[in-house]
Amino acid sequence: MGPTCSGKTELANYLLDKLHCEAINFDAFQIYKDMNIGTAKIDKSDPHYYKYHLLDIKRPDETFSVMEFQELCRKELSNLLDKYDDVVLVGGTGLYVRAALYDYSFEKEEVPVDEDLEKLTNEELHKLLKELDLEESKKIHVNNRKRLLRAISLIRHSNKKKTEILKEQEHKPIYKDIRFIYLSPDREELYDRIDKRVLSMMENGLIDEVKYLLDNYNLSLTARQGIGYKEVIDYLENKTKYACCVELIQKRTRNYAKRQVTFFKNQFDPETYKNIGDAKKGLGV
Repeated sequence: MGPTCSGKTELANYLLDKLHCEAINFDAFQIYKDMNIGTAKIDKSDPHYYKYHLLDIKRPDETFSVMEFQELCRKELSNLLDKYDDVVLVGGTGLYVRAALYDYSFEKEEVPVDEDLEKLTNEELHKLLKELDLEESKKIHVNNRKRLLRAISLIRHSNKKKTEILKEQEHKPIYKDIRFIYLSPDREELYDRIDKRVLSMMENGLIDEVKYLLDNYNLSLTARQGIGYKEVIDYLENKTKYACCVELIQKRTRNYAKRQVTFFKNQFDPETYKNIGDAKKGLGV
């Protein structure tokens, strides 16, 4: 694990060769087909590509959730652990891997929505949720009617706040012998890599990739929000200039990397290495 541009895929490929095993991707955007350049996905021409699971499993016009990832990842892990002593998980979406490896539970069944709630406006629903569960109300936008209805209904039918349900979970790993390996380059070096990668993506056809996606798919809201994709879409719609588009992708990628660093450091207690060379020595593989 690690922020974008930290070298995760290169280290994962090294481990696949040394451990003679396979890998599972936990990047939220690499699960989409035809979103390759903007996600820095391993190329299909690389022989390691076919050792990765949960790559290219969704169309860009489909939505995907952390709950779906949890279910798919645990299924793949079960299958792979029947064949190999080791499995490598690699990616930058910390919430995905935490949900898969820890005892996170999600409500799968639809909670019935009472008739009186349907009559309320979004503003009234948000105000009601604020009274019932202040912490949960902070996480849901006033215009997200579906989530507001679900959150209030969950409280009514379980007599528990969402925050109370989450607190009841121990959030401990459900698998034995997990090693969390975290690549953490110096910030200046990381940001320089990010800026150069964005320039490389543009040179290698990111704009053409986005044009293809727009021509062939009605992109889901999730896919449209991918950094690099939303900025290029704005450029293609003449909402921004080319130079501004590039600068925005670089800036937002750096900001995203900063959030990743915060999440990984706060949510895990990983073995930390500044670069791949240090990781190879420290892992003893």
